[in-house]
Amino acid sequence: MARKINIYANFDTTAVTDPEREYYNLPRNELPIFNQTTASTSIEILENSPVDKLVFSTTGIDGYGYNDTTFNFDNNYFKNQIIYFTVRVKTRNNYPAKYLNNLSLGNGSNIDTISIDLKDQNNNSLAATISSDFGILSSDTVGGFFKGAFQYDGSANNVKLTAKATVGLSGIPIDGESNTFNIVPVSDSKEFRKINENNNQKDNFINYLYQPNLRDNPKFFTDIIGQIVGDANNPNTLGVKVYEKISNFLLNSSDIEYANIDNLISNMKLIDSNVNKFSESYPASLKRIVDFFSVNRSKIIPIKNKFSQDFNDKGRADSGLGKNLGKEIKLSDTLSGGDNFKPIVAFEKFSQRYYMLNTDPTSGFDFRYLGTNKTYQISSYNINWGWGLVLPDGIGDFTYMLDISGNNLVLENGFRILNEDRGLDTNDISKYYTFFEYISTFNNSNIFAFYDDANVNSTSDVSSLSAINNSIDEIILKDIYSGTNLI
Repeated sequence: MARKINIYANFDTTAVTDPEREYYNLPRNELPIFNQTTASTSIEILENSPVDKLVFSTTGIDGYGYNDTTFNFDNNYFKNQIIYFTVRVKTRNNYPAKYLNNLSLGNGSNIDTISIDLKDQNNNSLAATISSDFGILSSDTVGGFFKGAFQYDGSANNVKLTAKATVGLSGIPIDGESNTFNIVPVSDSKEFRKINENNNQKDNFINYLYQPNLRDNPKFFTDIIGQIVGDANNPNTLGVKVYEKISNFLLNSSDIEYANIDNLISNMKLIDSNVNKFSESYPASLKRIVDFFSVNRSKIIPIKNKFSQDFNDKGRADSGLGKNLGKEIKLSDTLSGGDNFKPIVAFEKFSQRYYMLNTDPTSGFDFRYLGTNKTYQISSYNINWGWGLVLPDGIGDFTYMLDISGNNLVLENGFRILNEDRGLDTNDISKYYTFFEYISTFNNSNIFAFYDDANVNSTSDVSSLSAINNSIDEIILKDIYSGTNLI
């Protein structure tokens, strides 16, 4: 049986302060309605509305008449963390079926029982421990919901909870599933290190030991002093924090792009800028995270050196220098032109300088080869190639022999016959230049890095803005859960 109900509402402003009356010290408004605005709506109440599905959330707030995903599972949880959840029975129109009995953990086939599984992305069941956790609601027998918790001793990506239940006097089978989430190990979860958060003060003290009796018996520095100052593995140790504050003093205090929140607020107050501060203090470990990720996301991504003409290894082949210089090219080697052309490198012997030659000779004016295959040899060098080599007059200054009709004289291999009256032997080029293959790669060192991606403890993905956001979620949750002993 359905009942239609009309609901009317309007504002009661007797408790609202009128600024104008306050200013003129007039008595408060005694009328219950002031500038009346009325609203109305109609609803239909159905007795024993047909149920349709099971809906997961972390709080039991999943929408009334619509699907609210605000309290879905977070993206990331941790191995062996106790994860609490609520499952509600809902109708086709997404209204909670509160007239039903609460569900108890079981096989899901018996009336008023629910079975819950944790499944991976391939829909395989995982060995999770699932328990009931009604808490203070244990005495409630009606409401059409189940409160529980689960733990998983492992790690997996894109997992979900699935449930099936049988409800109502007639035993209606329904099911549902949660959104997907990740369960990650605590030890291998995402971390970040700010630039200059790499100080190992315990090792520094040990490295200062020169007296044999202290150097051979450093227990005082490893077990006592070392435990006070800590090493580089934990960014919240005394040694790391003091070193970082000194090294990054200007960055933390004066640079508005990277300043800590407290210093940023202080700088804003210097210019009388309005500041809304929502928290006076954070725990030390959480404040470090907030200070770091309050920086503009694009500023967190390290600025890389895109220099791609590093040819000189300074005589140290294993130094990482000269990474764009390949193996030597002989004058007689056949190289590809056209669509397959690749730049080469010329080493100028008299100036000791390297030059990248990125002009395709086969596209140059008056090229010697007339065949269909776009290839060339440096031994066929012509000044019209556009390479700009500094050579004695005559090297590469060739013309081509013509017949009496002005047509090119061409050899069988497709090369035009040279008229060498003005040209010198192109093999003399080797006296002035050595040629190398070009390796296309970037220097890729950091020009500036707020996020220290060279630190072994920096495991967050900062390659994109979305990746940074995902890292923030995991890092903050880990800090909160660790600080509250939930993991």
